[in-house]
Amino acid sequence: MKPSWIHIKRGKTTRQARNKTIGKFNEELFGRFGFAGQVAMLYHKDSPTEVIRVEGDSVVGEGVVLNAPTEDSQDERGDFLRLLENQDVTVGVSRRAEAMPYCYRNTIGDLLYFVHKGTGTFATEFGPIEYEPGDYVLLPKGTTFRLFPDSKDNLFYVVQSVSRIGFTEHVQVGRHVPFDPSLITIPDVVDYDWDARDEWELLIKHRTGFTSVFYENCPMDLVGWKGDLFPFKINIRDIIPIESTRTHLAPSSWSTFENENMMIVTFLPQHAVQDLESEELPSNHRNIDCEEIIFIHDHPHFPVGSVLHLPQSLMHGTPKDLRDTLNAARTKDDKRQLWGVSVDTYRPVTPTAAYRKLCEQSKG
Repeated sequence: MKPSWIHIKRGKTTRQARNKTIGKFNEELFGRFGFAGQVAMLYHKDSPTEVIRVEGDSVVGEGVVLNAPTEDSQDERGDFLRLLENQDVTVGVSRRAEAMPYCYRNTIGDLLYFVHKGTGTFATEFGPIEYEPGDYVLLPKGTTFRLFPDSKDNLFYVVQSVSRIGFTEHVQVGRHVPFDPSLITIPDVVDYDWDARDEWELLIKHRTGFTSVFYENCPMDLVGWKGDLFPFKINIRDIIPIESTRTHLAPSSWSTFENENMMIVTFLPQHAVQDLESEELPSNHRNIDCEEIIFIHDHPHFPVGSVLHLPQSLMHGTPKDLRDTLNAARTKDDKRQLWGVSVDTYRPVTPTAAYRKLCEQSKG
């Protein structure tokens, strides 16, 4: 996305957006495609976030998914629970409690699992990938695998993408930030030595449902592979946050994966902004082409294991009273404590009935 370097200024503004604003300006970022496209920084007389009420279908949703009744938590043949989706992306959760009794292949798109809780193995045709909390496990579209959890207590944040999911290119920081590429775990071929069967089931997920194909031989009996298309994992502890002590960087600075339909941002603990006259919190922002679907992996105050949906039609921001309280308590040594994953889609997503129900339960 090529930016424009000619920006117009009218009326009263700060000299540098996001800086020297505390107690002086009520800033709002109006942008296209999140923080990466065309933007205008708007300066309001009063705070633009003070909502009295919202009527209609567009609302902020927050549902705790730690104990969500997913199909795969109750049935070994079950699928992950869909929460929010559009024609490009489906976001959901899996609580698989038992090993897949079949070989599985998703032909709708790439699958990205973020492991919140549990350990086990993704047994792929390329070889095994052992998982633990904090792992991103990427399975390209069409990869054949079986998932073997070590226990019944698992929780995965799942992204299914029609388009290929690739790493975000942070080209100006070099090849070893935000992580060293050698830390990516790539599987190696093994003989799984599974018990013999009369037939092997391959369960294929496609646009209209599921189809089972039964083979005489195991479809995962590879003795070798080569190429540049393969599953892998990277743990978020190996990702280095890109920081600034002078201004709050846009969350797109922390993007880990992306394609033309979405960006996947990793929130990590890091140093807060040290300039106490500059904003530490994200801008009030009207990202008119972007929806945010945030999973809380760990935080001392937010509900852990919750999925927050911020629709593109609503203002994303902190109420002025809370913003003022937090700014008054800031010190130069503050640190951010959020671990999380945000799926920012460039088309609106529709909440499923299951997600709406979880949000209602969370309110109660």
